[in-house]
Amino acid sequence: MTTLFYFHETDVFPYRPISPIWSIIYIILSFIFFLIIDLKTKSTAKPKDSHDRNSNWLRQNTLLSFIHSSICSILIIISVLRAPEMFDDPLSHINYFNYALVAFSLGYFCWDFFDCLQNSTSSTFAIIIHHIVVITFLLHILLRTRNIGYALFALSLEINSVFLHARRLLRWYSPMSASANSKKSLKLYIDIGNYITFIIFRFGVVYYGLHQLYVQRHRLDPIVLTFTALSVSAIAILNVVLFYRLIKNQISRKLRTKKDKLIEDNVMMMDNHVILPS
Repeated sequence: MTTLFYFHETDVFPYRPISPIWSIIYIILSFIFFLIIDLKTKSTAKPKDSHDRNSNWLRQNTLLSFIHSSICSILIIISVLRAPEMFDDPLSHINYFNYALVAFSLGYFCWDFFDCLQNSTSSTFAIIIHHIVVITFLLHILLRTRNIGYALFALSLEINSVFLHARRLLRWYSPMSASANSKKSLKLYIDIGNYITFIIFRFGVVYYGLHQLYVQRHRLDPIVLTFTALSVSAIAILNVVLFYRLIKNQISRKLRTKKDKLIEDNVMMMDNHVILPS
């Protein structure tokens, strides 16, 4: 009879560590996957402006981020459907699918980290710092095979990232064949989904994570607890800033649209005054 070992006396699920070699394999495969996707999309997509290297890189990087967010979101939904018991104790729950999912995202963040370093500007500095924190956090989880459930909660923010990236991509790669009404409807759906998922995941999940850190602080090492609390708090602050910018851009865009409409109406009135007989 096999004796079950529990990492902590309060754990619901027994501790079943996974060899670190698997995390290395999954991370490398994920890194290569996004490297290939990057090369393939670059070879098929025509640059918008051959003289603006930073702008072209930003479009390409956003496209790859959208692909990762989409895949990650689908896999997270599958992981929840496969193992709903994870919610009983996210700290001690573990299975190979969830483990591979965390490693897949870590491979992407490693690829994006090096991509940002190669194309570093003042605007990518914050992204590089963010990726260092995320890579350290996820790598520690994989090596110890613990806290996988909360890692998936953190990755659920990628569900909102799908809509955040889609807003930009729609502006850059708007389909020429689509009618004006269909483009407007699609943009509206993306905006609605963006706000809903932002509130649920970037506010709700982060608040839940901070609350659980406090409730379960006795189950974590002091160093791990401090690092995780600082990381989640920093993400919470960044989310507030991001939400403020989101609303600010939305309002400024509406005001700009109204201004353009007013100018267009004035031009039409002037044209009519010239064309129509007095």
